[in-house]
Amino acid sequence: MKILVATDGSEQSMKAIKKALELAEKEGAKIVIMSVAYFSKQDLDEMPPNIQDKLEAETRQVLNKAKDLFDKKEIKVETVLETDLVPANAIIRKAKEIKCDQILMGSTGRTGLKRAIIGSTAAKVVSQAPCTVTVIR
Repeated sequence: MKILVATDGSEQSMKAIKKALELAEKEGAKIVIMSVAYFSKQDLDEMPPNIQDKLEAETRQVLNKAKDLFDKKEIKVETVLETDLVPANAIIRKAKEIKCDQILMGSTGRTGLKRAIIGSTAAKVVSQAPCTVTVIR
């Protein structure tokens, strides 16, 4: 079984990471952890210099935090950093590309505007994914 886990570093998405770790331990599932730095190339012209690097570095930190949980248990895991203005599109595209059997993700993400974006991300992924989607609360 191949599972794609989408994370933004929020409490809910880290619960999805922990669920994936359980499935890897108990069932030998192959895990791919994905995080999306969301911005569009067009937006970068209006942003301060190096903002793309900063957003990607923050996203890489989220991936490393999740990967560390697997490393501690000596379970192999793949990490993927994508960029997209609409995280759901990147998640759905990656799920198709790697032909995963399941997507795990948190029901909501970070607070404020980011929370609204991630909440709508879960809804879009559920409605358009090519596989089973489990939303963790």
